[in-house]
Amino acid sequence: MKYRSVFCVITIAFISKFIISGFIEFNNDEVYYWTYAQKLQWSYFDHPPAIALVLKLFTIDLLFDNEIMLRLGPIVCGTISTWLIFLLGKKTGNQHTGIFAALLFMASPYCFLIAGLLVIPDAPQLVFWLWSVLLMVEISEDKKNLGTINTKLLLLGVAIGLCILSKIHGVFLWLGFMVFTVIHQRTLLKNRYLYYSMFITFCLMLPILLWNMSNDFITYRYQGSRVALGAIKWDGFFRELFGEIVYNNPVNFFLILATFWAMIKRKQFIATDSGRLFLSLSIPLILCVLFVALFRDTLPHWTGPAYTSLLPMAAGYIYTMQKDGSKKHIPPVIKWALGVTVTLMILAICIVIWLPLNIGSKDIQELGKHDVTLDMNGWKQFGSQFDSLYRHDLTKGIMHKSTFIISDYWFPAAHIDYYVARRFGIRFLAIGDLTAIHHYAWLNKIRPFLKKGDDAYFITVSNFYNPPKQNLSHQFETVSDMAKITQYRLGVPVRNFFIYRFKNYQGNIPTSGILD
Repeated sequence: MKYRSVFCVITIAFISKFIISGFIEFNNDEVYYWTYAQKLQWSYFDHPPAIALVLKLFTIDLLFDNEIMLRLGPIVCGTISTWLIFLLGKKTGNQHTGIFAALLFMASPYCFLIAGLLVIPDAPQLVFWLWSVLLMVEISEDKKNLGTINTKLLLLGVAIGLCILSKIHGVFLWLGFMVFTVIHQRTLLKNRYLYYSMFITFCLMLPILLWNMSNDFITYRYQGSRVALGAIKWDGFFRELFGEIVYNNPVNFFLILATFWAMIKRKQFIATDSGRLFLSLSIPLILCVLFVALFRDTLPHWTGPAYTSLLPMAAGYIYTMQKDGSKKHIPPVIKWALGVTVTLMILAICIVIWLPLNIGSKDIQELGKHDVTLDMNGWKQFGSQFDSLYRHDLTKGIMHKSTFIISDYWFPAAHIDYYVARRFGIRFLAIGDLTAIHHYAWLNKIRPFLKKGDDAYFITVSNFYNPPKQNLSHQFETVSDMAKITQYRLGVPVRNFFIYRFKNYQGNIPTSGILD
């Protein structure tokens, strides 16, 4: 069978991720993007709408609302991305380089887990990013068939447009392609279909632009504030660089550097135009994020698509370094890369679920602060414990059946919303500053809202301890004594949940939940 090997790789990856998806709870970002699917919009506070559509599609409009089904969409996206990276490797080399590229893709924590399992916008983004790159390679290599080139240029406009509808980083595709075109294939600038393609992308971006125009350009103002320049912070730069190395796998990272050095030495292991194109698409995004990291906090997965674009090039380099008799076998460097990711993945799952230690703050009020493993653990347990408290309060007449749960920050708001309020049928609102509650400012408007005389629970957690602010607590007549529920992991206390009882709402909060 011609593609038997790559089908085996894809099947193994799919089954592995499907099993993992049922083992661990959602992290902060995943459960927040679940709120996108609660209310479809043309765009959102943080990102464009693609991830919301993926969730709606694969859960059948949230009919199957659990971790496995919500992650199924990203898993399918990861499967498609694996196939596309294989095609890229095959297109720029042969079937063996395609398989090598797919294996390097699986060895990347960014590709395998972040953009191939987790419920985040990177999942659909990477599919359309790689489709765009594949179309660009085909356009750059086809020197004769003008009709085919024109068709693929139009498809490129669609692919990049859909990538931008997933995440705004997609604009770097046009930047990179134009850099490549201006320097290496100027004749393409005379083709009017190139500009038709740009127009298609612009049309697909219109929903984002129009939504932002009617919402004070909130996405651009928020994201712009994250990349605004200030004083140089070298620690942020090196933290970003270290994160990029880890997220893309240290073996892959240094393999890419070796590949880049081989290109400087003019070793021929990939079509010249393809190599130039991969670099044109990757370097601008990587340099841009590293530059911003000098001044602002950045996240390593922002550059994920750029590093992924370099994997076919690295696969070609590995193939040419193989001895003729071993070209059909998996090279040791790829085995090492896969071993690193498998080891890290198993360790991470074991630590999240079974680590019998508190690796964060030991202070009661901030218990577990800086312990990132708590993002994906303990929420189901807390939900059951809170339900017992809630039922006790109802029985004793302390709270009423119409009680709400309130939080004032998007995390842990989304966790509380999903694992407590949704699960036990309790009404939930996020109330606070717009930059704190994010999409909840729109979601609150379609949910039942507080009425005069209503009671509410306010919940905060010790690892992100944030007691109720006066502008919120003063909206109620009284605040009763705080209750505390402690989370244990294998008998060790790792986090506290603090629960405040707000009594008798006075009726002064806007239905958006935004409080200045």
